[in-house]
Amino acid sequence: MREMKFSDYFFAPGVRPLSTILGVLLGCVVGLFGGWQIGVLVGASAAVLLSVIIPIAIYREDAPYAKLKKTLQRPFLFDERVRFTVRDGSVSGYFILTEHSMVFLSLDRGVHRMELVREDVKSVILGEDSSLSIFLSNTQFIRVLSAACTEMFRVLRENGWA
Repeated sequence: MREMKFSDYFFAPGVRPLSTILGVLLGCVVGLFGGWQIGVLVGASAAVLLSVIIPIAIYREDAPYAKLKKTLQRPFLFDERVRFTVRDGSVSGYFILTEHSMVFLSLDRGVHRMELVREDVKSVILGEDSSLSIFLSNTQFIRVLSAACTEMFRVLRENGWA
């Protein structure tokens, strides 16, 4: 995964369609109550504003992740956006695997970072439901949910983590 620049967020493939769809929906709702001319004006204005607001919001959400990546030793063996379990539920975040550590960065409930070394991980088991269980002891484990769990498990096994 290459390092994204600020301008890359504005030219991301989903920004314009999402902004357009939201602008049309808002324009239709306003048009129902205030007339079609006002609906068109509000919808077009919303689409233009959202095409600027959405990339900035995504950039701000990814900023802690980019900052973390700069502090980690390269190369990265695996770098993926995932959901993983914490004490009181699951959160969205990132999973980064290096030669010496496994790093989880949570973005949902504040910025939290958990770094595990090989000695912390007892075993790794691939679940049938696109999940990966990383056991820290007999009773304590982290469940990772991602579409790339099979590939993640393969990379972990190849590098002696499982």
